[in-house]
Amino acid sequence: MKICQLMPLLFLLVCGITHASTIKDPETQHLLNFTGLKTDILIGEIEGVKLTINIAQPKVRGKKPRPVLVFIHGGGLIKGDKNSLNQRIVKMASKGVVTASLMYRLAPEYKFPAAIEDVKAGIRFIKANAKVLHIDPDNIVVNGASAGGYLAVMLGVTGNSSAFAKHGLYTEYDSVVKAVMAQSPPVGDYTKANYQDFALVKRFKNNSNDMQKSLAAISPVTYLDKQDPPFFISHGTADTVVPVEMSRHFTAELKKLGHEYEYIEVEGGKHSLTRSKPLQAKLVFKATMQFFAKHTRD
Repeated sequence: MKICQLMPLLFLLVCGITHASTIKDPETQHLLNFTGLKTDILIGEIEGVKLTINIAQPKVRGKKPRPVLVFIHGGGLIKGDKNSLNQRIVKMASKGVVTASLMYRLAPEYKFPAAIEDVKAGIRFIKANAKVLHIDPDNIVVNGASAGGYLAVMLGVTGNSSAFAKHGLYTEYDSVVKAVMAQSPPVGDYTKANYQDFALVKRFKNNSNDMQKSLAAISPVTYLDKQDPPFFISHGTADTVVPVEMSRHFTAELKKLGHEYEYIEVEGGKHSLTRSKPLQAKLVFKATMQFFAKHTRD
């Protein structure tokens, strides 16, 4: 594992975050028994930025705590908004699934590990409020496309990483997720020369003097181990934004570990499978829902 080598770097990258505050239990009682969509729920504040989350609850709450499907928006880490997923999470809630959409600070203003800290804060917030939300904190699945897929994968591979355990918000809770689903994710090994000019690297990499450690820190493969959750990865072979080779390499690394994963390549699919291959995209979506059901079953 390379994680131990990254610890000094990660400490240096996060030690400047000193102004962070979380929301205490009495302030989350408004989450008790609500149904439908609730937007801009305050998670806390970090570096002067108020982090929020949107949550959609089914009309009828189940007798038992339910699993949660968490969506992370795309946008190349430089744009996008959690509200763009409102229609999707409401639709999923109408089918009986508790859903959420996460906010994160955007690059290039906020470099690594800001976005990862923020999605971790979202997962920890859900766990901290498991009782009022009537959810199972050990049954959280994350889903994202493009940059959202990258952050979903980073959640998966760093859930048990000590390098990320003690900074950000709600650190008394872990950010371990049950499974990860990612479409067209930029999950390259950025220590490789052919990826060092990739857009995500330029936008997100911290300005560290140690280039290799900085590149390793933003590469999901750095943190892979056998304790990570199952992954569902999909990618179009004609993607000109994020090369399909990134997903091929990442899943090859999963295979080396004997790790549980599902991988679907869509022949001729571009970065947006929905726009380029709508029929195949529907099949991929169906497969992701089967994957979700499989890994959240009692």
